[in-house]
Amino acid sequence: MHLYIVSMEVMAMRKILAILLMTGALALGIGSGQQKDRTEVDLQAAIRRETVEGDLKGAIEQYKKIAAQPGAGRVTVATALLRMGQCHEKLGQAEARTAYERLVRDFADQAGIVAQARLRLAALGGPGGAGGLVTRRVLPDASGVGEVLTADGKFIRGIDWETGDVVQYEVAGGQASRITNRGPWSETEKSYEYQAFSRDGKQIAYNSYTKDWAPQLRIRNLDGSGLRTLYSEKDSYVYPLDWSPDAGFILARLDRKKATELTVISTADGSVRVLRSMTSGWFSFEMARFSPDGRSVAFSSAREGSPPHGDVFLMTTDGRNEIVVAGHPAEDQMLRWTPDGRSLVFLSDRSGTWDIWTVHIAGGKQQGEPELLKKDFGYYVWEVLGFALDGSLYYKTVTRLGGLYYGSVDLETGKVFVPAATVTTRYTGPQSQPTWSPDGRNLAYISRRGSIAPGNNILTIRSTATGEERFLSPRLRYVNQISWAPDGRSIIALGITERGSGIFRIDTETSEITKLAEGVAPRLCPDGKTLVFLAEGPIIKKRNLDTGEESEVIKAGMFYDLSPDGLEVVFQMNGAVKTVSLNGGEPRELFRGSPRPSTYYGLRWTMDGRYIIARARNTEISEILLVPARGGTPLKLDISVPKMDSFALHPDNRRFAFSVTEESKSELWVMENFLPPTKVAK
Repeated sequence: MHLYIVSMEVMAMRKILAILLMTGALALGIGSGQQKDRTEVDLQAAIRRETVEGDLKGAIEQYKKIAAQPGAGRVTVATALLRMGQCHEKLGQAEARTAYERLVRDFADQAGIVAQARLRLAALGGPGGAGGLVTRRVLPDASGVGEVLTADGKFIRGIDWETGDVVQYEVAGGQASRITNRGPWSETEKSYEYQAFSRDGKQIAYNSYTKDWAPQLRIRNLDGSGLRTLYSEKDSYVYPLDWSPDAGFILARLDRKKATELTVISTADGSVRVLRSMTSGWFSFEMARFSPDGRSVAFSSAREGSPPHGDVFLMTTDGRNEIVVAGHPAEDQMLRWTPDGRSLVFLSDRSGTWDIWTVHIAGGKQQGEPELLKKDFGYYVWEVLGFALDGSLYYKTVTRLGGLYYGSVDLETGKVFVPAATVTTRYTGPQSQPTWSPDGRNLAYISRRGSIAPGNNILTIRSTATGEERFLSPRLRYVNQISWAPDGRSIIALGITERGSGIFRIDTETSEITKLAEGVAPRLCPDGKTLVFLAEGPIIKKRNLDTGEESEVIKAGMFYDLSPDGLEVVFQMNGAVKTVSLNGGEPRELFRGSPRPSTYYGLRWTMDGRYIIARARNTEISEILLVPARGGTPLKLDISVPKMDSFALHPDNRRFAFSVTEESKSELWVMENFLPPTKVAK
């Protein structure tokens, strides 16, 4: 789709150019008789080749010719050198430094263009940086470190989830300390999700819940004094994102039943002013910040499209004059304003990897094209803590650990005769939800590049015979709860778009999607017409896909499975595992699980319908039971694996696959000299 759009743009550009040439608008020596600088025309052609046609190498050659042209205008040559350096950076080529250094050395009179070159050299470790770009690990274990770098760059702060205290890490001294909130969470508030610190570092805003789980926005001083509820509304979830520089307003996201709103909430009286509204909350206003001067608001939000994508937006604080910044069909996510307020820094996968880019802002408008700051940074939008005044960028890396395993078991005895071994996969992030195709020729699972992020849960199909992996690309921002359709030609899954969630059928060859229903945990019956799923309650329901008619099967727990013949479901309720006909009726108890009342089981029917695999989900060591579907004593399989995520038995009832998800590993890192130092007024 992107290639089609680009080709159409190129055709349109060529057509317009042809018309202009025919009418003489671009002909040289017409009108006043003054000869235009040919290099200016060449420069526009090179820029068009770079931005419209996407031919970076070809554009570089044109920029080189312009820079070597005798008598060319200095502005033209300086611009060509800057853009040539940017093209080299996008291609990951070291020649970028040479172009920038020549620009800084020979074109000091072109102050604005030279300033951009110095910024690029600072990021590359050139003359603009003090000693060059240096990346170093600050802490090997950042699990107890906060989430926000203070405006002065001295502390990293956050809230202790257990007590409500503010914890802080001193950047210079490396010391951790605690600012008490006078004890644990009180009866008037439980838990929290988002937090924002005022620019002077003296106040904090956070969302929490009352003892009745009603959402609220609260603000307080760091020591716990001055605590008050700023906003609370039933069925309206509030997420603080930033404070205005004068501490008069909180920039917040409000999730309501029919809309998601980007708002400013007065810290004086709690009044709410809506800046922007969208009909769906999914992936809307994921990141938003006031500009350092308080005049503008920049934010990220999903846009409709095929596939859906995110952009960075800019508006004035009254909600007007909205523009798209650095627009591109790729996924863009805002990170921060630079401390001087002259640029926005954002993440984008427009080059094929998650990179950090910057774009200059003046008077509420974009100035020039975006520039690459750091190639292959990774998707750490939620782990970027902020910029220090010395130009350093502090961030966390979060790596989820785990893997995919194969083995074989004897169902008669429960003994393993081929011990589980790690399966080599393309992506190092933990795989999850393995499930065999009905014919056993393929294994489907979710792969991850590392962190949890849009596009990072990749629907993968692996050949049982060759081990080759195929990666599907459905037009969904998130895929989960996968199962095979009985014909083996599609995957049924929970999916999320920019508008909301739903149950989708995903073609395993084309990745085309079809929305089937609203709900979770979908299973499709062999007739291809009856969809079984969980609805709020939780209630197991079935839906006739031809007529849209839905009916209740039974009120049950969150974990269930559908029999291979599509006639029954197995579920757990009140500690007992039971089956019931899809047409309703009295449930039949198969067995009662662990004496621990809190133990619950993941349930999966074997392909031949003879057994049900029951795996204890909330225990340190997974207990796996083989339960006869028609009744009988469960057999414990000799498979004991810590932190097992999911288990799947092959249709041959011998081979098995399981995934393991271990604790996430969090580290604190800094990139020094990432930006030029910010001058602080004395």
